[in-house]
Amino acid sequence: MSNRKNNSAKRVATVSILIAVAFVLSWIELILSITTPIPGIKIGLANLAILFTMYYCSEKDAFMVLVGRLVLNAMLFGNVNSLIYSIAGGLLSFVIMVIYKKFFPKHIIYISITGGVFHNIGQLIAASVVMNTFLSWYIPYLIIGGIIAGLFNGIVCQKLLKSSWFKNN
Repeated sequence: MSNRKNNSAKRVATVSILIAVAFVLSWIELILSITTPIPGIKIGLANLAILFTMYYCSEKDAFMVLVGRLVLNAMLFGNVNSLIYSIAGGLLSFVIMVIYKKFFPKHIIYISITGGVFHNIGQLIAASVVMNTFLSWYIPYLIIGGIIAGLFNGIVCQKLLKSSWFKNN
């Protein structure tokens, strides 16, 4: 029984640290204004923590990191619209990444790109509902932005997971 408690405590501590990492990455992106020339498209550094958690821990833990980051960001940085866009993009991206991971478990970069594209599509759907108009002209920009952000995050995540520190811990 003691071993199970230790594993549970280790899991809670790991997920808590990863929520903090996701939050700090969001904060860094916000204060440094790491954005692209296209409005609404960002690198999505916090998604790196979610993708990492999905592979290093589990999908369930990654979902907790996603929800934790969304709540913290909404409480400290957001407004109602940003929360709506973050939830729509984050949840759609997460669901699609989990599905794709089942079919292509070793293709982290591909899964990250797919997640980046669907994150932007989820935000477009939310914006269309909020603004009561479909912004179809924006789709190509969102796809390109999602591919670039997903590629960056996928490469970084893959390098982290292959590093000797994470392999030995």
